[in-house]
Amino acid sequence: MNLKLLFLLALGAVLVFGCSKKEEHQKLSTFISGQITVDEELDRSNDYSSIELLVSFQSQDGEARDTIFHAVTDSAGYFSGTARFDDRDIYPVIISRNRNTFGVQNMIFADGDTITFNAQLPNVSQTAEITSKENDAFRTIERLERNFNRVVQFINAGAVPADSIDIEILKWSDIYWEVFEDNSDTYAGMIAGNSSVEMLRGWNDSLMVERSEKLLESEKYLQRSSRSALLDYYAESNGLDEVLTFLNRLERLAQSENQKMNIRIDRIEILYDSSRTREANQYLDTFRETYSNNRSAMEWAENISFDLEFLTPGSPFPDFAFQTVTGDSLSAESLIGKPYLIEITRLDNFIYQQQYERTVAIHQIYNNFGLEVITVPISASQVTLEAFFSERNMFWKVVQPGSFDTDELIEKLNLTQVPTRFLVNDKGEIIRRYIGNEYDEVVRGLQQIITQND
Repeated sequence: MNLKLLFLLALGAVLVFGCSKKEEHQKLSTFISGQITVDEELDRSNDYSSIELLVSFQSQDGEARDTIFHAVTDSAGYFSGTARFDDRDIYPVIISRNRNTFGVQNMIFADGDTITFNAQLPNVSQTAEITSKENDAFRTIERLERNFNRVVQFINAGAVPADSIDIEILKWSDIYWEVFEDNSDTYAGMIAGNSSVEMLRGWNDSLMVERSEKLLESEKYLQRSSRSALLDYYAESNGLDEVLTFLNRLERLAQSENQKMNIRIDRIEILYDSSRTREANQYLDTFRETYSNNRSAMEWAENISFDLEFLTPGSPFPDFAFQTVTGDSLSAESLIGKPYLIEITRLDNFIYQQQYERTVAIHQIYNNFGLEVITVPISASQVTLEAFFSERNMFWKVVQPGSFDTDELIEKLNLTQVPTRFLVNDKGEIIRRYIGNEYDEVVRGLQQIITQND
C-alpha cells in the first residue's frame, strides 16, 4: 500500500507543524511548570521521578528532531522548563515514563505566557489541569464551538426556519466577535475573530471586510478559512487582480516565514485554479528555491507540480472505468456530453458525512441541467456501503467498492486528502478540483457550466 493511501486512510486528526528554517529569528518562549504524580494503584512507591514531557518534531531534512520543550520530573513529581518555538499555536505535549506514553495533552504556547500543568498517571487526559492566560481563554472558545455546532446541527436538520438562518448566523458572528474584542491579545481571541469573519461570507460581506481589517490591524494575519472567505469575495466583486493585490498585502504584513509560506501557497493555488498556469509555475519555481530545505513545503510543491501538468482546469479528466453498485459501467468516454461531479472519499469520513445533505441539494437542483454525481468510495466493504446508505437515500451513481484499483486511482488523481471532488464539463474537461472543506465554491463552478451551456 503506498504512502498516499496510508495518509488517506488515517482516521485521526493530525496536527502538522511545517515551518521553514529561521536561522536569525528570535524564538518565542513560554515557561511551563507543575507536578505529575502516579495513581497509587499503579505505583505505591511515591517516587514520581523520570516522568518526561516532550514536544518534538522531525526536522526538515528528516535526519534529526527539533525539540521545542523537554522536562523531567523529580522524585516529588515537580518539573519546570521553557518552551521555545517559532509561532503561537497549539502544541501536543507527550507525557511518558520508561518509554511508555500515557497521554498527549494539547497546550497553547504563546510568547511570555506562563503555564501550570498538573496531572496524574496513568489517566493523564482525565486528570489534567492546565492554567495560564492563553489556555484559560481557549476554553472559552471550546465552549463556544460546542454551542455553535449544536446550532449548525439544528439548521442542517431543518429545525431553524429558512428566513431565520441569516439572523442566527449574524448573531453568532457577533458573539464570536465579542470574544475576540475581549481577548484580542490571545490565541483564543485570534481564533474567535477569524471565525466571526469567516461565517459572515455571503450573509454580510461588507461587515466581513470591516472586521477583517480590524483583525489584520490586531494580528497582521488571517487564518486560511477567513482568508479564503475574503479571497472568494474579492474574486466575485473585483476579479483575480484584486485577489492577488490582497495576497501581496497579506504577505507584506506576515510576521513569520511560516505565514508567508502559507500565503505564497494560496497564490500559486489560485493562479492554478484560474488557469494562469504560466504564472503559477513561475511562482512555484521561486517557492522551491526559497523552501528547498523544508520537507513539507517540497512535498506540497511536488503535488502541485503534478496538478499543474496533468490536472489543470481545461485539461481532459483522466480516463477511468468503474462499475456501479447497480451493475452499470462508467468511463470518462461514456460521460462525454454530460457534466459531472466525481467525488473520491471514505464513507466513514466525518467531513464527507457532514457534506452529504448539501450534495443531495446540489444534485436535486443541477440534475435539471444534466449534472451527474458519481461517488467513488475507497477502502469500503459491502457492509460499510450498506450501513452508510441504510440511513440515506442513494440519489446518484455509486461505484461498487473493490471494483477498481485504489492505488492506481490515488496516483492518477494525485489524491492526498478525502473527500476530493472534480467538476468536469460536458466535453470531459476539468473545471476545478475541490479538496476537503473546499465545497462552497462548487456552486460557482456549476454556475460556470450552466453559463457555458446557455
